[in-house]
Amino acid sequence: MTDLWSNLPHLWLSIGLPGFEKRSTYQGYPLDFMPEIPIDLDEDLSWLLKNGQAHPGQGLDQWDMYAMPKPAALAIELAARQNIVLPASFRQFMTSPNLQSHVRSCTDCYLDPGERMVETIGSLAGYLIHFLSDSQSCAHWYLHVLRSGESSVLETDDLYCYEITNSDWIENPACRQERINIEELDFRFCSASFPEFLFRFWIENEIWYALHGMRRPLTELEQAYLGTNSAPAS
Repeated sequence: MTDLWSNLPHLWLSIGLPGFEKRSTYQGYPLDFMPEIPIDLDEDLSWLLKNGQAHPGQGLDQWDMYAMPKPAALAIELAARQNIVLPASFRQFMTSPNLQSHVRSCTDCYLDPGERMVETIGSLAGYLIHFLSDSQSCAHWYLHVLRSGESSVLETDDLYCYEITNSDWIENPACRQERINIEELDFRFCSASFPEFLFRFWIENEIWYALHGMRRPLTELEQAYLGTNSAPAS
């Protein structure tokens, strides 16, 4: 499946891990050099409930503190209008405050369903669904669903999926785009599935909190993830 996006840079945007060179808030690392995921990931996200801990109001369930006009579940409604079949894991996460509360962000990322979907054209024809933004709007993550049904998670510095006339984002030219060819733009492929993206995002933030916030020992799973750490900075 990843071959479909082979023309895009395969890059993971990390907040930094022990042993990883880091020069800014986020650092891009070649996806091939990222640690392996040491557990099996299922579409119902039971692995997150089993290995994570709820932090009500402190995780990605805190969308309202950013004065978001719509809850994260709007992404599901937007897809339904276009008869787009979404991965079960994405539907589950975007509609479950409990699951969202299990995922924290040390850079104050927040769930953001945008206001519309953007059609992608060319060899990767489908739709972009915005779901996550950095608090400073320097990074944005999208579920990319192809017309054939395959999906992946992409990341870019640019904000798409807002209404063309939205005055809050009108200074961002990407907001005006209704149809784009992602192979001609600055998109990075960062995960072959939503569960894979969610696992890396979740565990890297939990490691950060363990080392810098709570000052607690790393769990066995966190240590296992770091055990294959060999990523060079990019």
